[in-house]
Amino acid sequence: MAAIEKQIGEEIYSHIDRLTGEITALQTHHRTDISPKYDLNDAKYRAYGQHDLQQLAEALIANNPSQFARYIVWQRSMLRGHHVPDFFVELQLQTEQIALMQLLPPNQHPVILRFLQSARDALMEADIPYSSSPGVNNAIAKLATEYTNILLTGERAAAYTLITDALSNQVSIRDIYLNVFKPGLYEVGRMWQSGLITVAHEHFFTAATQFMMSEMYPQIHKNVKKNGGTAVAACVAGELHEVGLRMCADLLELAGWRTWYLGANMPAMSIIEITREKKAQLLILSMCLPINGPELRELIATVRNQLGDTVKIIIGGYSISADPVYAASFGADAVAIDAGEITAIADRLLGEVKNHARR
Repeated sequence: MAAIEKQIGEEIYSHIDRLTGEITALQTHHRTDISPKYDLNDAKYRAYGQHDLQQLAEALIANNPSQFARYIVWQRSMLRGHHVPDFFVELQLQTEQIALMQLLPPNQHPVILRFLQSARDALMEADIPYSSSPGVNNAIAKLATEYTNILLTGERAAAYTLITDALSNQVSIRDIYLNVFKPGLYEVGRMWQSGLITVAHEHFFTAATQFMMSEMYPQIHKNVKKNGGTAVAACVAGELHEVGLRMCADLLELAGWRTWYLGANMPAMSIIEITREKKAQLLILSMCLPINGPELRELIATVRNQLGDTVKIIIGGYSISADPVYAASFGADAVAIDAGEITAIADRLLGEVKNHARR
């Protein structure tokens, strides 16, 4: 990890409110004629500016320009879907550059320019397609499509019947999780990004899927083994995206693990206390958005300090799985790129814990 990039990232975090205010003022001043046309008020400029700075700071701490570039391309695609023209992204980059040049000493300017230029270069290329799941057999793919389409019409009861019928026809819970629910969640994310559905549709789909998972849990829990491993699963403080984490916890129980699923937005010390209390060998931490990177980084450091080698740490979540360089910057024991990998990773780490205990 390069020292100067990390230093700049931390400096951005230290002055983020001031920087956001300056960026908002610049954008508002330069675009007073068109902002109302695209519903771009001060509040939106401030929100976009702060989010950009957090993304940039995380990329700097990881010394990973392509991470920020990928985010900027994603942002352009999302804004296009909501009818905001492309020039808005370049406007943001311009005003962010001005504000950062004023804050940082001259010797740090080349680093910022390198990261911003990487984003501008990426904007010259095609949009990055939204992540999708690997191909599966036709019957499961058809089930996934039908499930997604039914839920998007608001027919939760019909979607529930579809899933219960599939279980009765010997479709495994693992297949439903990984090849029906997961691709459906990716698809509604893509549709929201493209402006085809609203955030209300996305939230309804997610809540309905969580309900289906809850209904299956009694069948999952009966697989837990008394002498199996114990894992704690939690989203870091501030992180609200929990479905992927819950899939990991359920799939571990399906494979015999005992899991303590804590859900979204968990305070760091509560996570550590329950991990210690339950003598868990494994701690699974989820972070979807880089804005929660500082929380994850601090939590991992605290776990290492307080629990030492008694627990292995797995991290996952959209931003982490999308970028191996960023994932490696947190120093976890393993990274779960996909929920389907969690059991194999957990079993390997449990073996390492047992070997360490025998020394």
